[in-house]
Amino acid sequence: MSSSAPPTTSSGSGSKNNYKGKNNKRKGNNNDKKRWGNKKQFDREAGRTNYESKNQGYSQYGPAGQDQRRGTNEDDAPHPGSYAVELYNAKKADAEAKKPDGEDVEKPDEAATMASDALRKYPKRKLAFLLGFCGKNYGGMQMNPGVKTIQAEVEKALFSAEAIAPINYGFPKKYGWSNSARTDKGVHAAAQVCSARVAVPTGDDLDALRVMVNKNLPDDICILDIKKVTKSFNAKTSRDKVRYQYMLPTYVLQPKEDLKAAFDEVVPNKSSFVDLDDDCLEKLQARFVKYRSTPAILERLKATFETYEGTKKYHNFTNGKSYTDPSARRYMMRFKPVETGVVYGEDGMEWIAVAVTGQAFLLHQIRKMVSLGVDVVRGVASEEQMLQSFNDGAMKLSIAPSQGLFLDMSYFDLACGRENFAHDKLEWGENGTDATKRWSDFKREKIVNHILAEEANERNFLKYMYHQEFFFSSSSSYKFYDEQMNDGTDWEATTSAATTTTTTTTTTTNITTSSEAT
Repeated sequence: MSSSAPPTTSSGSGSKNNYKGKNNKRKGNNNDKKRWGNKKQFDREAGRTNYESKNQGYSQYGPAGQDQRRGTNEDDAPHPGSYAVELYNAKKADAEAKKPDGEDVEKPDEAATMASDALRKYPKRKLAFLLGFCGKNYGGMQMNPGVKTIQAEVEKALFSAEAIAPINYGFPKKYGWSNSARTDKGVHAAAQVCSARVAVPTGDDLDALRVMVNKNLPDDICILDIKKVTKSFNAKTSRDKVRYQYMLPTYVLQPKEDLKAAFDEVVPNKSSFVDLDDDCLEKLQARFVKYRSTPAILERLKATFETYEGTKKYHNFTNGKSYTDPSARRYMMRFKPVETGVVYGEDGMEWIAVAVTGQAFLLHQIRKMVSLGVDVVRGVASEEQMLQSFNDGAMKLSIAPSQGLFLDMSYFDLACGRENFAHDKLEWGENGTDATKRWSDFKREKIVNHILAEEANERNFLKYMYHQEFFFSSSSSYKFYDEQMNDGTDWEATTSAATTTTTTTTTTTNITTSSEAT
């Protein structure tokens, strides 16, 4: 047995010298005991964690040959989606240039080590960050190689504010990063909550830290509040419900006959294979900005979306799930138009926001719920067909544009209600604090106004409603899959074409917050 490796046990016929008695207990080896001591002592010397010592074999350098002690592993590459890669590559190139001929051993990064030592004078705290952002120019929340992401921008800002040590920059796991919801390309958020254990150079003044970090963030990303949380807090697992909002131009709610008449007048040669040209879009836009909803239509909208409340099967509102799949069962706490009523864009377009609160959502679920609800309001689908969509069977549903959706609020009622949660509760939106005002202002100025202006320029909802005329223009469109196959129509091809054409100007986004997606 080599003295540089931990003792190993043997089994079978060769084990009688090591084991004795009916319980097969080991006799022990004095040399081994002198060399290794007890297990706790070995773990202390090797810098191993309890998890590693239980689940990995004994090794002087920990799992995978890496030294697990704090402040080591300078040679590890940072996350490929982090801005830290730039620093890492620059330092590596500089080290290669200064390396003597024939020498392969890299010198420790003394500058990073000194900077990390300097940060140790700052207290470290587990903090929760209330984050708002407009996702138009980003490839999603999570770090991703080759794309600009929200997490990478926030990490860079925290690093610039000396909240993240150089040796941890680019390694989110080292500072315990987590976020409450997954948002993909183009999706906005007014209340994404992230948690991390970082240094606080401003002492107990967390608002000063917020200001310091925001100075290093672009205008479309903002930290709205920072609060202390318990050491065990995790933004992803501690969140118990979430609220999304979807902005709808009210002209999509008008009766199907009126919408069809408008398209027939402006687009004389309608075709599902030809997109609307700029001239047609201009004429339709000019017509629909004058549309105003009625109290009766808004009341019907309210009653229709309330149908989603409660526990139902949403296998038809996502991809790849059947009625019997337990994960298709979802609980919607509330789905109603917001109480503030209609709002108007600079071009005069009337909009209404609907808000849905639930524990978790499936891929595409909210956008398909909105699309079906709109078709019920305008008389294309019936209320009975809406109820049938929750039953056993496959029904093709269209998907509303991603541009109207944003994360409105994250809730942590259960985590903050525990007796050991001795910090400020993670509550925003109704308590009248400065942070709530910042949240409200950011939502209105950076997200809602952006959605309204984007539609005025890109007309995504116009294109969506135009193609609804071909693929979901009557109640016969909303059938179970086996019924559609028997009516002679290639529904698989038509619905696929509808989805493809509707999303020509945008990438379909994943707005899920369920465990399957995150």
